[in-house]
Amino acid sequence: GAFIVRLPAGPPNVYLKKEDLWPHVREFADRAQAHVAAALARLGAAGQAAELWAVHGHYADAGEAAALLAAALGCPMLLTGHSLGRNKKAHLLASGAVSLAEVEATYRISRRIEAEERALDAAAAVFTSTGQEVAEQWGLYDG
Repeated sequence: GAFIVRLPAGPPNVYLKKEDLWPHVREFADRAQAHVAAALARLGAAGQAAELWAVHGHYADAGEAAALLAAALGCPMLLTGHSLGRNKKAHLLASGAVSLAEVEATYRISRRIEAEERALDAAAAVFTSTGQEVAEQWGLYDG
């Protein structure tokens, strides 16, 4: 079966917008690594040997955390993107409604794109929803 485990990262009892999570991604990945190691050890001690097949990240922040975690655990990393940063940046700037400085301040777009590049470079496989996503979003990336 599957279950959700909430791992603390960042300031306690404070909601952070996704754009404000970047300073806490490494902390989250470190806690996830400790959790996975402990869970695998518990299962092994109970006679239910288990193996981690892959780590999956969805979106830029989770993709970066998954890349860090997969590297630390020596397993493949899988990625699902969503509303990719380079595409979003281009659309926002093309609208003429916001400046590059406003896009950076609001969306931390350069940091997001950096994380997407890292995640893409680390991914053994990338899951997409549509051909448009492949051509118009992932096609903007080098990995």
